[in-house]
Amino acid sequence: MTTITTEVMDRDSKRDRQGRRITTAARREELVTGYRQSGLTMEQFSRREGIKRHTLAKWVYLQSRRGEMKPVRFAEVKMSVPAVSRWTFELTLPNGWIVRAADAAAVAQLLSVTTGS
Repeated sequence: MTTITTEVMDRDSKRDRQGRRITTAARREELVTGYRQSGLTMEQFSRREGIKRHTLAKWVYLQSRRGEMKPVRFAEVKMSVPAVSRWTFELTLPNGWIVRAADAAAVAQLLSVTTGS
């Protein structure tokens, strides 16, 4: 009786200098989506797909963080308020912004521009 030994070679995947397989961003997205839809534990899914559980956990974490980041939007605000050497109002918002205005009408005008009212 002869013993046959087989080895699976992955020729098509690119590897870094340490020999680790390089996975494209599209494939990472595909794997994370597949994991979320699979109903499997992270350990089960990563074993089935042939990736390390820690690697999958990192990809899931990074994808969830990307969803939290919203694009920054800027808008030019033109106000018909005369230049004043002294501010009557100065508001410091929770996000760190400082809003200065000469009077309540200027604040209302600014708020109507920024909220799109």
